[in-house]
Amino acid sequence: MDCLEFRRIAGADPQHVRGGAREHAADCAGCAQHLQRLRAFDERILAALCVPVPAARGPRVATTASGLDRRRWMALAASIVGGVLVGSLLWVGSPRSSLARDLVEHMGHEPHSLTSSAPADGTTLESVLERAGIRLRPGLGTVSYANSCEFRGHTVPHLVVQTERGPVTVMVLRHESAGAPVRFDEQGFSGSIVPAGPGSIAVIGGAGTDLEQVTAEVLAAVTWL
Repeated sequence: MDCLEFRRIAGADPQHVRGGAREHAADCAGCAQHLQRLRAFDERILAALCVPVPAARGPRVATTASGLDRRRWMALAASIVGGVLVGSLLWVGSPRSSLARDLVEHMGHEPHSLTSSAPADGTTLESVLERAGIRLRPGLGTVSYANSCEFRGHTVPHLVVQTERGPVTVMVLRHESAGAPVRFDEQGFSGSIVPAGPGSIAVIGGAGTDLEQVTAEVLAAVTWL
């Protein structure tokens, strides 16, 4: 089970995560934290709903109290729905909490990708690029890792390029649109997500790495077919 599948299961019912999802949370710190946040959010909603209703004192008072209670419940329900909508928009719209975090967590599942500086197998690299529908112009640098990875429901090329600033991870995201370049710092990495071709390209290096020149070189090297 990957992180995306786990989060779909956890989002449906965070209080009852069983089987493979529970095992995944035990092995993945990021998903375990995500589950804790979901459960805490559920508890806050439950606490908000546990509002005591005053006992009725008579027929006329009961009618008035009923009307007041109904209005209070409607206001409470509206505030909860509004809070959920705002929270969902913030969650989906924030690069830190969505795409950027997913990229860094994906890298965590392939730590060996950064351990070698030797050129990747030429046949493997060509196959990865062909499957993604892209080509690399000369001059980018040594590609030391190339793999076709499942990411957010699509197969994408996961490359590591050796640069003067150290190894840099490049993921070409044909199905992830970016309206404008986004910089992020996440879990000890610095990265940028930039619009490119029909989608975007993510370039990720060590914390504090100046990625401006590297990102420009990557954009110039990638040819979309």
